[in-house]
Amino acid sequence: MAAHVVHVDFPPYVLKCVDETHFLVAGGGGPVRSGVPNVVEVFQLQRESGRLVAESKLRQSTDHEDDRSAIMNAALRYDGKEYLLAAGQDDRCQLYSMTKKEVAVEDLGADDAKGDGHVRKRKKDGSSKNKEPAQKHQEQNKEERKTSEFTVERLSGCQTNFAEKENYQKAVCFMPNGCFFVTGGTDGHLRIWAYPSMNKTLDIEAHTKEIDDIIVNPLGNRVISSGRDCLARVWQTSDGSHVCDLQWNGYKDPKQYRFRACRFGFLDGDQTQSAMFSIHIPAVQKKGLHSYLSKWNDSDFKPTKTVSTGKEILSALAVSHNGHFIAVGTMTGSVSVYISFSLLRIKCVKNQHNIFVTGLSFIPMTRSSREVLGDLDAAVLSISADKGVGIFPVENPRSYPMWIVFIGAIFLIVLIMALLAAFGMDI
Repeated sequence: MAAHVVHVDFPPYVLKCVDETHFLVAGGGGPVRSGVPNVVEVFQLQRESGRLVAESKLRQSTDHEDDRSAIMNAALRYDGKEYLLAAGQDDRCQLYSMTKKEVAVEDLGADDAKGDGHVRKRKKDGSSKNKEPAQKHQEQNKEERKTSEFTVERLSGCQTNFAEKENYQKAVCFMPNGCFFVTGGTDGHLRIWAYPSMNKTLDIEAHTKEIDDIIVNPLGNRVISSGRDCLARVWQTSDGSHVCDLQWNGYKDPKQYRFRACRFGFLDGDQTQSAMFSIHIPAVQKKGLHSYLSKWNDSDFKPTKTVSTGKEILSALAVSHNGHFIAVGTMTGSVSVYISFSLLRIKCVKNQHNIFVTGLSFIPMTRSSREVLGDLDAAVLSISADKGVGIFPVENPRSYPMWIVFIGAIFLIVLIMALLAAFGMDI
C-alpha cells in the first residue's frame, strides 16, 4: 500500500537515495521572498510503533549571500568517502560535499541526566563483580544503538548556461568515473566539465531548443540528450562527435511526440549488460493522445519494445538498481511500476500525489532496507509539488503454506474425478 512518509515545507524538485535507508530531497521557493525556504534535506527511513516514517538528519539552506535560488535538478555520486552533489541553481551548477558518519546513541534515563543535559555520575556500589557485566552491557548497547550524522559543505560552482532569456540549467549528470559531469539547459548546449577544476572540456550545440534531460551510459563513452525540438541525440563523450539520433517508432507519426527522459538499467543485475529506457509524451497536448514507455538496445540504440502507459502525461522516470523494475510518474500525481524485461505494468496507484510527480528514486534493496521496509521486491520514493514524499512498495509474490497447497491438490483431483464420472467415463 502506497503511503506518504513525510511532508516538507518547500516544493521538492530533486530526490536521490543516499544509501539503503537515507534519501535526499532538495527544492524551494526560489528568489521570491515569500517565506518558502530553499533547502536540501536528508531523511532516514525508520519504524516508529510499526509505522514507517522519515526523520530529518540534515537540513541546509542553499541561500548564499545574494544568491537566493532553489535546486531544480541535481546529480549525486559517492566515491567511498564522501558524497558529491552537483546542483542546478538558475544558470549555475553548484557543488556540495556531504559526509556521513555513524554516532553512538546513549540511552539516558531520568536518573542519568541532569536538567542541563550533562550525564550524572553514578554512585559506586563497591562490587567489582557487578561492575564488569554492567560495563559490558553498556558497551554492547552503544554498539547496537547508532544513528547517522550528516554534514554538508558548499564548494565551488560555475555558470553552465548562457541563454539571453530564461537562462536556466535544466539537467546534470555525472560520468561513471566521477571526474566529469555533463550539463544541459535552455540554450540547447551540452557541456562537459572537469571536477574539481570546473574547467569546461566540451561544448556541443546539441539542440535548437532547450534540453530537458541528459544521461550518460554505464561505460561513460556516450551521452544522450533529449530536447524540446523533439529530438534525442547520442554523442561521443571523448570528442563531442555526433553518433546518431534516436529513431522512435512507437507512434504512426513520431514527430507528434518528444522524448521526456531516458535512463539506463542493468539487465538482471549484470553490470556488464544494460538497456536504455525512455518515456515519450505528446509534443502538443491533445485530447486522446497516449504517453509511451520504450526499451532500447544500448549498443545500436534501436528500440526493441514500446507500450502505452495511458492518457496521463508522464513527468518522471526511474530504473531500479538491479534493473528489474521501471517506475514512471505522471502530471496528475499517479505512479506506476513496470517489469523491465517485458514492460508489463504490475502496479499502479492513481493520485499518489495531488499534483504532478517531480521525481522518483528506487531504494536499494539490501538487508538493512528490508529490516525497515519488510521483505519487498522493490520500493520507490516519489516527490511532488504538493510537498509530499511518498513510498510505493512492490511486494514479493505471495507464497502459500504447504497444507493449503496439499488441500488444493486433493480438491482438484476430486473435481476431475467427479467431472469424468458425470460424463460417464470409467475411472
